[in-house]
Amino acid sequence: MLCLASTFSTVQAQRKANLKDTVIQLKVVSVMPNYSLTSPTMLQALSSQRRIAGSTSLVEIKADNQHLATMKDALRLQPGVIIQDMFGGNDQPRLNIRGSGIQSNPQRRGVYLLQDGIPVNFSDGSYVVGIMDAMTAQYIEVFKGANALRFGAGTLGGALNFVSRTALSDTTTSIKLEGGSYGSFGLTFTTGRRMGAWDVFAASTYNRQDGYRIYNQNRRLTASLNIGWRNKNKTLENRTFMHFTHLFFEMPGPLTLDQLMKDPKQVSAGVDLPFSMGPNILRDKPYRNVDMVRIANQTGIHLSNTSNLSAAVYYQYANDWFAFPITISIPHSYHNDVGMTLFYNYSHARIQLSSGLLGSWGWIDRRTHINKDGKASFIFAHDRLQAANLTTFVEVDYALKDRLHVVLDVHGVLNKRNSRDIFFDPSLRPWYSHMSGKYRYFYSNNSSQRRQYAAFNPRMGMIFNAVKHKDIQLFANISRSYEPPTFDELVGTEVTSNINTSPKKLFSIGLEKQTATTFEVGSKGRLRQLSWNVAYYHSWVNHEILEVKDYVRGLKRTENYPHTLHQGLEIGIQAASKPHFFGRNIGTFTLGAVYDYSRFIFKGGKYDGKYLAGIPKHYVNASLDYRHSSGFNGSVALELKPGKTPIDHTNTMFQPAYHVWNARLGYQLGKHINVYAEMKNIANRRYVSSYIVSDEIHQPAVPFPNFTAHQLTFFIPGPVRSVYAGLTWRW
Repeated sequence: MLCLASTFSTVQAQRKANLKDTVIQLKVVSVMPNYSLTSPTMLQALSSQRRIAGSTSLVEIKADNQHLATMKDALRLQPGVIIQDMFGGNDQPRLNIRGSGIQSNPQRRGVYLLQDGIPVNFSDGSYVVGIMDAMTAQYIEVFKGANALRFGAGTLGGALNFVSRTALSDTTTSIKLEGGSYGSFGLTFTTGRRMGAWDVFAASTYNRQDGYRIYNQNRRLTASLNIGWRNKNKTLENRTFMHFTHLFFEMPGPLTLDQLMKDPKQVSAGVDLPFSMGPNILRDKPYRNVDMVRIANQTGIHLSNTSNLSAAVYYQYANDWFAFPITISIPHSYHNDVGMTLFYNYSHARIQLSSGLLGSWGWIDRRTHINKDGKASFIFAHDRLQAANLTTFVEVDYALKDRLHVVLDVHGVLNKRNSRDIFFDPSLRPWYSHMSGKYRYFYSNNSSQRRQYAAFNPRMGMIFNAVKHKDIQLFANISRSYEPPTFDELVGTEVTSNINTSPKKLFSIGLEKQTATTFEVGSKGRLRQLSWNVAYYHSWVNHEILEVKDYVRGLKRTENYPHTLHQGLEIGIQAASKPHFFGRNIGTFTLGAVYDYSRFIFKGGKYDGKYLAGIPKHYVNASLDYRHSSGFNGSVALELKPGKTPIDHTNTMFQPAYHVWNARLGYQLGKHINVYAEMKNIANRRYVSSYIVSDEIHQPAVPFPNFTAHQLTFFIPGPVRSVYAGLTWRW
């Protein structure tokens, strides 16, 4: 609350008159700052992040003059966030923050995804990464590791919070039309209106692409609406969020390294001895088809000058078809999740206190079908899965001095995972052989189980604001993180060693919770035209949840590895310059660069001293942007992965090094029209963007002496050269 002084004056009666003493009355006027209780502005978010004793970042979404189809497009210059392309579209890129869930295939755990501070993960902790749409976000917040405790997130990877645009921040109407290589087409519509105490914002996006590979189509349709109301004094605010997403993508699958370098557009044809062995993509037609509906209502109350209260309830429904090749099957899952959040914030003098209570409950009806020529055939497993979670936390920020703060957190959590096998007869589970074209039956024990996990996660940190520059911070913290397994790790199907037959075995595993103790130190700030975000972290991980997979021997399950070490350095810098030529400004140049160093190794056990597969040791993203006052703008960007990265925990096969250049040109015509053209992978490099993470890779037992594990398909080709262009009209 601000105090404005209004002075009621003394009037000079005559120029020569003596001045008399005058009493000045101050009229106190209450002014509420321009902020929202349900959808924080960027300034609010940045102010909140400055009170976190750890590495966080925020990226403003500017979608008008660039191709922003994927999460990687939006977050490529965020330190500590590594996103590896899978199939080049709106599919399932591998998201890695400090080694979070990177060994799961596909990667679908380890990070807490939020929309407007409300969880998007299913109640068991899993998620569909392709659901998140950056196009209609106002900004995205990145909270690494235990720095996300204020959202109730205790995972090793932390949280990503997508904050929606509202009519409080955007009352324009816009249409964006895009097109490009390989049948790419995109259409985005947004509009916002304020009507007295009410505000409404609606958005819809549609993207499709045929893809650069055979069997590579993908599409995503989203529609969102948020309606807000706040009273005249801005002390009470309510907002309803509604989201619908349809996501579909085909999975062209992995290739051998030799196949990828010769023709990255091809797909595996199955067993092609003596040249290659892998899934038969055109026969099994793997895909994912998800429809998701989310409804949330959030209320914010400004209780006093020192305290706020926020409460939310939400419901989420998903219909998820996930078709794997025949060796794994087609799980069909109906998800129903409900939840609530309650946050309280208090600030007075040297003390700031935050506390929260979060609860979520979820039910999954999962029916697992045989994949017969790409279609869902007979059901051989039927599970009712229930998850319940209760989380509470308290955070205290105490200013020892004006520039030195101590932050203490306590985070408690209780999780339940109950699975019930309701298949009608465990001795009549069908399996199918594509070679014979016949169905048979197998027996598997009832896979029901009940699991309960609990954790107490303390955290202590310090923040020092530099003496002369309050925008410069030094921070350090030590924290405890925790992650229970999802249902994908607890129950499922074993793969078969014969790639022409469906599963003949189920698994039900009692896994331990994954915990970690992390030390972090770093700095973030701004000095004139230079800004930076630097952090070093060291995590001692116990019972890390790792997927054990060997398609040669026919294994697919999850295990706890006793001890691993996650260690890394995250550096992000941005520097701006406005050079002059003959006394005239020629525009603004901005250099942004991110370097991530990751050293994740096994401590003890069968892989002692080996590197964990899936994480590049060195990773660089850089961009040089130019903007002129006339409206012309452009950029050149580099993605660089030097050195080899192991794809298996025994470190016998590796992803080769690569580098890719991208470029963009744009022009802004007045206030209403933006046009751009963008080229990705300018040199048309053939490279490995991702791969199937494996436990061990064994020599296949085939009667060809020259056939080795290098003829097995593990590698995902990166997108080839592509061109996109777009136009945005905003009024």
